[in-house]
Amino acid sequence: MQTSWSAVAKGGVPPATALPPVSQHQPAKKQPAKKQPLADKSETIDKAVTHLAETIQAPRSVRIGELDIIIDNSCAMHQIPYSVPRNPAFWAAQYKEYRRRKAKGSKSAEAEKLAEPVKPAKPANWAALFQDHNSQNSSTKVSVVGKQAAQVEEKAGVRKFTTLEDVLENWCVKLSMPKVQPRGLVNTGNMCFMNVVLQALLYCGPFYNLLQCIKDNVVFSFGTSTPLLESLIMFMHEFKQDKAGLADLETELEEPFVPENVYDALQQKNVFQTLRGQQEDAQEFMSHLVDGIHEEMATVLQARQAQAERAGGSGWVEVGAKHRGGHMRSSHEATPITQIFGGTLQSVLTEPAVAGRAVQRASREPFRWLALDVSAAEVERLEDALDALAAPETIEGFVDAKGAPAAATKQTVLEHVPPVLVLHLKRFVFCADEGVKKVHKFIEYPETLALAPQWLARGAGRQRSRQYRLSGVIYHHGSDASGGHYTCDVVRAGDEWVRFDDVDISGLAGVDAALEEKKDRTAYILFYTIKEAE
Repeated sequence: MQTSWSAVAKGGVPPATALPPVSQHQPAKKQPAKKQPLADKSETIDKAVTHLAETIQAPRSVRIGELDIIIDNSCAMHQIPYSVPRNPAFWAAQYKEYRRRKAKGSKSAEAEKLAEPVKPAKPANWAALFQDHNSQNSSTKVSVVGKQAAQVEEKAGVRKFTTLEDVLENWCVKLSMPKVQPRGLVNTGNMCFMNVVLQALLYCGPFYNLLQCIKDNVVFSFGTSTPLLESLIMFMHEFKQDKAGLADLETELEEPFVPENVYDALQQKNVFQTLRGQQEDAQEFMSHLVDGIHEEMATVLQARQAQAERAGGSGWVEVGAKHRGGHMRSSHEATPITQIFGGTLQSVLTEPAVAGRAVQRASREPFRWLALDVSAAEVERLEDALDALAAPETIEGFVDAKGAPAAATKQTVLEHVPPVLVLHLKRFVFCADEGVKKVHKFIEYPETLALAPQWLARGAGRQRSRQYRLSGVIYHHGSDASGGHYTCDVVRAGDEWVRFDDVDISGLAGVDAALEEKKDRTAYILFYTIKEAE
């Protein structure tokens, strides 16, 4: 009698009925031991079923739905049912296991135990975490290649790192990067400002190489104090390295994805609080993201420094509130982020001459990108905006040491210029009568930017001969500061330029497509990377 599961749920398991005797081939009488091959698979299954049937004493069954529930004496006593699979393949596997165990009867009990699955070893680094452990051949190939690469690097004198602190303290900027296969980013609702910044940073050679170095060398662990850095490494891993040209890849590009790891890390760190669907400023987001990574790195370095000081017993401790020891957290501390993007401005204040001699006071201010005013009518080129930045300006209301009004000037020049020079064109300005409005005019910018002497401080030295090559442009579409759309152009490798518009990817004819004036968009953030010595 067949019973439904709903009926069992309401009234319980019905009484079991006796099973009919099992009709199977009876085993032959025991003969002298001879090794004879089994007739076929069906005979093997029949013998297995017979063997198992003989071990069940007075079985009874209950059919519920599509299952036959078999109840033996011991189970009936405790009213505990158990099911027996009806698939013959299951019995064949059981019989095979039975014969294997019987053949090993002469071995020790320890050898008879089934081998427990080996627990995967803790990843030695980020690269090991991302390896495909399902393929033994693949793993072997990766290990051999890694060993050969290590030997080559050792011969070449390249430093191998073991910890994150080791990387942060000893890493050096490397400009060239491998070709990365483009991949689109899904816009989940006005998130284009994040997408363009992530794409521009990914194709920034030194930044990519930094993430790759950490991924290949640093021990992986979750729950650390660097969630933003880890999220960028996970983001980078979503992109394959491929030497093929974009024209050959258009039909083989990976599916677009949502950079959830970066979103989650930003919310976890309270670095950039925004809601999905709320448009934000791309430059502001980039500032929060890069500064957040810098702060994580600075915290790691400060922890190592504090540990070294405690071990060394220097006796010097910074005293904070209530006479408690503390450690100062400085946003100016040197990290790989400052090596890539960090520069220094020198501000020179010139006071009126005293006893025939002018008094000058200089101060330094670090920067990770330069904000350039482009609202003035005379600013038509990028060089004009840099001239305006370095031009002396008169300080109104300045008084001398005696309290009398005096004419003083202030000039801001570049003292140190980073390998990656990021220039923010200030498109949004405040007007008393109109509020915040956008500067729509086209600003011409060159493919190669040479640093003019008037932009540099006297002690700039070798930086006077530096030249920078355009490597990325972030555009703003629209006329409002609180809305619009963002896209970007980046150089993939050599002279190959790629345009990203969320999930849409297109190849450009060359750098001229990034330099020319566009009717529907204006350049907002420019990335210039220093040229390698030829």
